[in-house]
Amino acid sequence: MRTTTATPTVDAFDHRSVVRYTIITTVLGLAIMAAPALVDQPSEVGALVMTYGLLLGGSVITARRAGPGGVRRLFSGLLRWRIGWANAAVVLAAIPLATIGIAAVTGTYVAPEAGWLPVIGSYLFTTFVFGALLLNLWEETGWQGMVQRHFTGRHGLVKGCLLTAVPFAIVHIPLQIRGTSGMREALVNVGVLFLMAPAARYLVGRTDYATGGSLLAVGVLHASWNASGQLSVVDGDLQYVIGLVVVAVVALIVDVVRSRSGSGVLSEHRGTDIAFTAAAS
Repeated sequence: MRTTTATPTVDAFDHRSVVRYTIITTVLGLAIMAAPALVDQPSEVGALVMTYGLLLGGSVITARRAGPGGVRRLFSGLLRWRIGWANAAVVLAAIPLATIGIAAVTGTYVAPEAGWLPVIGSYLFTTFVFGALLLNLWEETGWQGMVQRHFTGRHGLVKGCLLTAVPFAIVHIPLQIRGTSGMREALVNVGVLFLMAPAARYLVGRTDYATGGSLLAVGVLHASWNASGQLSVVDGDLQYVIGLVVVAVVALIVDVVRSRSGSGVLSEHRGTDIAFTAAAS
């Protein structure tokens, strides 16, 4: 094993600019995500417009504040693929395995009639092609690369993920309430969203740290939890949420234990720059 360090762009612009960008992203994102329902269009249309539009806006701000070099440093994280086998296993397999485990415990596991190969193939396609490549890599370049890294550098990982979780959840509210049968179901779905968001942002933040600033790993992780909610061997919609929260809690416990020895993400010093350290084979 060898240790490599990388310092991705954390403060491409000042705190006031980050807060302003986050507020604008939240307000515009909420409107864009809600618009398809008003004109009877698929939700994916709003998700694509929000992701690429706000990423473009953030890139322009980054270029103005940090120059072309700042934009290159930000997007370089999308090419960081040497993250170590352990990190790769967590990114790709932890949440689907936890989801299937929750299904087995709750009696909602459905044995695959055609075997596991189609299940695995569908999961990988949904994660890498439909999820990461089309949407989640670019979504997390904005949320993690531009927003959460800044808040983490200023307040630490836990507060940074909580500060990011709130606007992140607000933007996704239209996806949770579209197609619901009544106010009660809508409120339950929104409540689940706000429960899941801090866990998701913690996993994203600590993955960014553990992989040396790999937005590629972060985007795949995001796509993985989305794909885990579509597993054909699971009968239900909440198992993947519980699985995600379980993985986040386990990761937090591991990080707390490691922090007692002065290592790990929770021991990282706050500041305008964060040194991301990753183990690579």
